[in-house]
Amino acid sequence: MNIHAISRSLAAATSLLAVPVMAAEKFGPLELSGFAKEEYSSCDNCSPGLLNPSPYDPRGVLFNTSTGPNPVPLPKLNQASAFNGHVGSNLGLIQLTARLSHEFDNAVSIEAVGSGRERNGAEDIPGRYVVDAYLGVAHPRRGALRIGTMTSRSWSRSDSFAYPLGLSNSWALSGAGYGVFPKAIRYSSRLFEVPLGKLALEASYAMSGKQDPINYATLKVGNPFEIEPPRPKLVELFAQFSNQKNLVELIFQTARGGVQSSFGQSPFVGSQGNTESPATTPGYRTPTQDVLILQGTYYRDEHWRLSYGARRSEWSGLQQQCDFGTFNPVPATGPKQGCFYDQGGWNYAQDGGMHHAIEYDQMLGVAYLRKLWVFTAGAVQMDRAFTHSPTEFGQSNRATFVNVGVYRKVPELSQYMEIYGGAARVMFWRPGPAPLSMPGNLAFFGADPRVVKWANSFTIGANFVF
Repeated sequence: MNIHAISRSLAAATSLLAVPVMAAEKFGPLELSGFAKEEYSSCDNCSPGLLNPSPYDPRGVLFNTSTGPNPVPLPKLNQASAFNGHVGSNLGLIQLTARLSHEFDNAVSIEAVGSGRERNGAEDIPGRYVVDAYLGVAHPRRGALRIGTMTSRSWSRSDSFAYPLGLSNSWALSGAGYGVFPKAIRYSSRLFEVPLGKLALEASYAMSGKQDPINYATLKVGNPFEIEPPRPKLVELFAQFSNQKNLVELIFQTARGGVQSSFGQSPFVGSQGNTESPATTPGYRTPTQDVLILQGTYYRDEHWRLSYGARRSEWSGLQQQCDFGTFNPVPATGPKQGCFYDQGGWNYAQDGGMHHAIEYDQMLGVAYLRKLWVFTAGAVQMDRAFTHSPTEFGQSNRATFVNVGVYRKVPELSQYMEIYGGAARVMFWRPGPAPLSMPGNLAFFGADPRVVKWANSFTIGANFVF
């Protein structure tokens, strides 16, 4: 196949109006597509888990002391377990997409799409099996409009560039983007002919319900410190340029009122507001979170491909959120005033405040295709973050992920199947919490930078795409 044929196939597969890039089985108007993969990984310098695991203080960086006239240190949350050498793990990941569509004589088409993901027998995204559930209408000259639950471009398109390089976790699952929009409306333009190629544009608007604290009904009455949870809102803009040798995409996502993290697959869920006493805590501010991504692939010829990416992540910081009110921990002592911490903070420091942060990350990789074989090499660099936080939350650390891999289609067994293997290494630049773009200290490899400076891993697997 020459480069012109590759480019035409690429444009059709990645068009904004196209179905997911998978083989598909059609049953009349119903189309089924998806994949199932099974892989085993072994890491040589990793932690088997965390001590005192908790969703609060996810980096394990805040001092935890008891209250009273003589406070004493208490065990910190999310501390590194003792190192035990090699750690092995299995991954079973399944995604199934069903698409029901019909095209009328006037070229207008309608569709209903549902998609779910499962990881090791449970939902891939905590609390959410379904990642797509939307209705759409499209016209070749007027574009497409979709309404419902959708995956973001910041996650899904980043994964499309990173997966062939073995960098899906370190690139697509990191940074300040949200991965799933529970309630969204999306408009995708038609393809425009522009100098040097074709251009498609897209805009998405997403919302999520207010997230009341767990004890909201009982604590709201008579509480003078109540701050209502915000109404989360998000906008994502997407542009895609393609020609015979290039595919380039630009993504900008900005959100207000969502729970903050650096897990690029996380659903857009609202923060809870705050009910801590202003006498002890700085004033609450609605959190914001933005990401800007430029990524692309250069197709030199039918054998060589160069992929690249640059990302800017920005977080406003998120205060640890508290249900402040009266509770009765021990009946004999009577009621007391205190906090129920339902949601942990993000870049939340010992001074009790939230802190703004910005981080820049990069991705680069190359692939060589030869008949049934694909050989790859790539790297992701996570840099230090710019912030004035007095607490080390990971802003001073850097991480470098490198991966070399080989893939082979196996038509001897099935036209839908490929097998693969890879060797990877992560290197941290200093002892301490992981860089802000990593979802947690054990993300991706299981190597805790508070304990080790590097780790190696080896992976073998099989992928069945239908």
